[in-house]
Amino acid sequence: MLELQENIAKVQSATTSLRGNLVDNAVREYFVTLDLIGSPRAGDFTAAEGRANAVLKQELLSASAIALVNGGTSLDDDGVALVALSFDSIARPLRTPGPVAGTEAKLVTLALAGAVGAVGGMLLGAALMRLAYDMRDLGLALGGPLGAFLAVLLMHWTARARFLTKILPWLFVRPKALRGAFRSEHERAVRSAVEQWVDWAIPMLAVLCMSRAGLREAKTDKDKALRRLGKLIYSLHQAPAASLPIVAHELIQEAKNSGFEGLEGQPAFVETARDEKEIMTWSTDLQGKYETFGHITDGDPVTIERPAVVFGGQIVQRGLVRKVRNK
Repeated sequence: MLELQENIAKVQSATTSLRGNLVDNAVREYFVTLDLIGSPRAGDFTAAEGRANAVLKQELLSASAIALVNGGTSLDDDGVALVALSFDSIARPLRTPGPVAGTEAKLVTLALAGAVGAVGGMLLGAALMRLAYDMRDLGLALGGPLGAFLAVLLMHWTARARFLTKILPWLFVRPKALRGAFRSEHERAVRSAVEQWVDWAIPMLAVLCMSRAGLREAKTDKDKALRRLGKLIYSLHQAPAASLPIVAHELIQEAKNSGFEGLEGQPAFVETARDEKEIMTWSTDLQGKYETFGHITDGDPVTIERPAVVFGGQIVQRGLVRKVRNK
């Protein structure tokens, strides 16, 4: 487990540039799709999401990207196809949040707000300046622009209040395209979703590459051993009776060289007499290697009725032991 975490950490460090490029390209393709439409609707955002997802998989599952994730080791075409197929079978699709439903004040609403603000600003400014400095004309000059500015700004922020847009819908309108603050907010949300997907996909792809390398190595070792042993088995089948001990001894020696364990010493067929079976003391740590015939407890003497088959340090088939009965 610790080794797996260390390998994933190395992959994360080596793919910093790759992850940045994946996020930038996916976000760009997302908004390029929306910009081509102009006035996107709900289905258009889904199409943009699918386009970004396709770009992510295309670049992430390329031969160069897989080689980088695989520690710089390139895979052949079959290996790349196998890793890509395995990734597709478990990969979750990219999910981006929809745009925030926003409204903005109509042009006529802003114009009326500016006019009302200008009139109100002049009246209020003239009254305040007359009381404070006895300068009514200065209040009229400054109050109009300031009142119009504040009224337009207030109406702009009022458009963000959802309850007002529901009870006064004729004053507001929904924008036909993503622009301004709405687009900037949606772009941040999309980028965050893409970054989360990439942060999940890179370690998953690294695990697939490491598991495939382990399976390929184990399979190659067994294939080589089976090919060598197969040749000797055919030789044993065709050997005359006088040559059987020699060919059988070569077969056992080749099995030992290939990784099978427990074949030390002289074979039984070359010994002149072998009436007694091997006896050993039983302990619970041998349960993974031998099956027991009858009830056996720790410390009981047992005979090996069938030896265990061990290849490359792994038990292929458990052996069989029987308790020695006192006569």
